[in-house]
Amino acid sequence: MSTVPAVVLSCAFACATIPTAPAAENAGGALMQQRGQHALRAIFGLPAVAERPVAHSEWQVSLEHANTFAGGIRGEEFLVLDGESSELSIRHRRRVGRCWQGEAVLPFIAHSAGFGDRAIDDWHQALGLPDADRGLFTMFDLRYVWLDADGNRRVLEEAAGGLGDVRIALQRTLGCEDGRGAAAAGTLRAGGAPLARIGLKLPTGDPHALLGSGAVDAYADLQSPVWSVGDRWRFGASIGALVPGRTALVDDQRSLVGYGALGSELRLHPRWRVLVQLDWHTPFQDSALREVGEPAASLGVGLRYLTNAGRIEFSIGEDALIDATPDIVARLAWTWRPRARLPWAPS
Repeated sequence: MSTVPAVVLSCAFACATIPTAPAAENAGGALMQQRGQHALRAIFGLPAVAERPVAHSEWQVSLEHANTFAGGIRGEEFLVLDGESSELSIRHRRRVGRCWQGEAVLPFIAHSAGFGDRAIDDWHQALGLPDADRGLFTMFDLRYVWLDADGNRRVLEEAAGGLGDVRIALQRTLGCEDGRGAAAAGTLRAGGAPLARIGLKLPTGDPHALLGSGAVDAYADLQSPVWSVGDRWRFGASIGALVPGRTALVDDQRSLVGYGALGSELRLHPRWRVLVQLDWHTPFQDSALREVGEPAASLGVGLRYLTNAGRIEFSIGEDALIDATPDIVARLAWTWRPRARLPWAPS
């Protein structure tokens, strides 16, 4: 998977010169789609934020890579998360009516010892950031070990990879009319209306290799309109709830998980954007261990480049609440929008 970023970038810049839709149509919203969860939370169907509506269809290839070092002992519970996880996702979105669009995400996940331990340790030392005593442990190990309060022990210490849990969703632009009136066309053209989405995560990944939870998860969320301040600043927010299916991997599982995001985008140039985003969610289980039993929040900074046929985006995320998310998450995504017209697309 280490060759994927080079392939994605090569394809993206090759397509950047295709004379299709103007770059402004591919700006997206003020939010990024970085998920940024450590291995025990990524098995659930917590979705990335919903994307703004497309005129016809969209393809996206993204690679998200996370390095995690966390763990502790609380009473009878024990946890060590030391390793790196990658998720290569192929995402397709398609408008299925004037106000509706569908989405499918096919993820491929890999857990490994990785390559970033030393660089992250040096970074923490240089800036005086907490590093959970990384320097006292062997570098470049894969060790996911957890013991719950009932004495159930689960271990993943060998590299594993494969298909993760497939996600599907249906999204509606609120305030959009199903007819062919001017109001509906204006809403689509502006792309700034609020959004409502429902979705499912399907149990296609192997739970024993931490590629999925082995259960169906359902979620629903709302996203704000795109708020603009002047010509350069845009803001957005989302909030939702996830109902996770019961999984044998997690003890004392919660029946409802809240999540959301708050982000901003600064326009530097007609083709360049800088984004900052805070993502959060409530715990998936009741536990004395803060890594799994307390709320999680991550702060991400991204750079977006608009091409004629889509966009390229790179982002870095850090754990805003220590040990609740990976130490660092990097994401590279290429989005391509074929130029095609539908009867309900605005002229």
